[in-house]
Amino acid sequence: MRRLVFLLIGAVIVAAAAFGIRHYGVDVMALTGMGSGAKAVSTAPAAQTGGGARSNRGPAAVETARASASRLSDDIQAIGTLLADESVAIAPETSGRIARIAFQDGASVSAGTPLFQLDPNLAKAELDDARARLKLAEANFARNQKLRQSGNVAQSAFEESQSARDVAQVAVDTAQVRLSKLTITAPFSGTLGFRTISEGAYVTAGTPLVQLDKVDRLQVSFAVPELQQQALEAARSVEFTADALPGQSFNATISALNPAIDVNGRALQVRAQFENTDMKLRPGLLVRVIVKGPEREAVVVPEAAIVQRGDKVVVFTVADNKAMEVAVKLGKRMEGKVEVRQGLTAGDTVVTAGNAQLSNGAAVDIVSAAAAAE
Repeated sequence: MRRLVFLLIGAVIVAAAAFGIRHYGVDVMALTGMGSGAKAVSTAPAAQTGGGARSNRGPAAVETARASASRLSDDIQAIGTLLADESVAIAPETSGRIARIAFQDGASVSAGTPLFQLDPNLAKAELDDARARLKLAEANFARNQKLRQSGNVAQSAFEESQSARDVAQVAVDTAQVRLSKLTITAPFSGTLGFRTISEGAYVTAGTPLVQLDKVDRLQVSFAVPELQQQALEAARSVEFTADALPGQSFNATISALNPAIDVNGRALQVRAQFENTDMKLRPGLLVRVIVKGPEREAVVVPEAAIVQRGDKVVVFTVADNKAMEVAVKLGKRMEGKVEVRQGLTAGDTVVTAGNAQLSNGAAVDIVSAAAAAE
């Protein structure tokens, strides 16, 4: 029985040795001490030993571009609204019934053009009464003035007649002003909106009747962060676009800065004037404003050339078919490009593709961008 057990154990060891040699190159007999004179045989493929294949690789294929010189400016961008240069809601100064409307909705009018006429009958009657009283007061004063010259009237009676004449004159002037207020005119030249009442309607003082806007000149109203106040003070003009008119840009002149900062949004309110001579734009339009900053010379590279390495930003330059890692300081970003403020000069060749796995001093093989695009 004991011999049978030893035979089974020996068979297991031999089978394990054969399996180890075939699959792993390990001599189990040697490991167990049963074949101290044998040598371990390895049948692993040579390609699995590692390191040899990578060390035999050729230069890395990369695409390159040249850093270019460009003129840039630090612009301020904001969202704004167009406002009419002058805007007012036309309203009566006295109560009355609308007798006549003298304009069409949306019409352009000049300053002083009659717009509404309130019923003037009562005011005319009051004016006629005041004129009659004035006529009587003037006659009394003229009579007392002649009697005074002959000494047949008392001084007090003469002064009373003079005062009565003056009061009557004031009453006439007041009635004339009241009558004139019943004709509502345009305070300035502009474009009318839609009227809110019809003829025959009774209105009270202060009731809005129609909107009048001066639209041949517009105000561009926008706000910028308070931190950009100093840059804004040096600017004189702005460029803006309107979504309603795609593909067109307009220029306006900065006219005023609000003396106080808005404490809610920490922003500075700005107004710029725009001469809307062709009437393309209307008050209320949303506009996108760009305040141009002073121009400066800058070095620009494609955005693909930038590599983030931990807490620093690098660019790989190429010289003599070798990649050199250069730490850079970035500036303004544009569509597909970025400004490099420190580390490069115009004309340097930078790697734009294949730079993710490059190391400093690695050999490279430059592939033209045109060939890569194909």
